[in-house]
Parts: sequence; structure tokens; C-alpha cells
Amino acid sequence: MEKDDRLPAPPADLVPRSAVASYPTNFAAMARSDFEAITTRGEQLMRTVLPMYLRSAHR
Repeated sequence: MEKDDRLPAPPADLVPRSAVASYPTNFAAMARSDFEAITTRGEQLMRTVLPMYLRSAHR
């Protein structure tokens, strides 16, 4: 099971985990396309998951 399947409401254009999960941690020579994929996925995940945590924090 892909971990993306567990997201509560993933965006339709979600960058798949498989596209970024194996990227090395040396960011010095990152191609623009890789940088965009990683940062876009991070933003998408925050927009998807953060509201869920904010709701539970206000209970």
C-alpha cells in the first residue's frame, strides 16, 4: 500500500511519494525539476494534513 493512499483528501495533482522518496539528501546540485517536485509535494502534504491536525488540536 502506497502511503499516499492514507491521505484524507489528496489533491488531484499530488506529486507521488515514489517520485521524491529516494532522492538523496545532498541538495547542493539539485535539478530544478527535482526541486519543484520535492517542494510542491511538501506544500501539497501540508495543505492536506495540516487542517486535520488543527481540528484535533482545537477539541
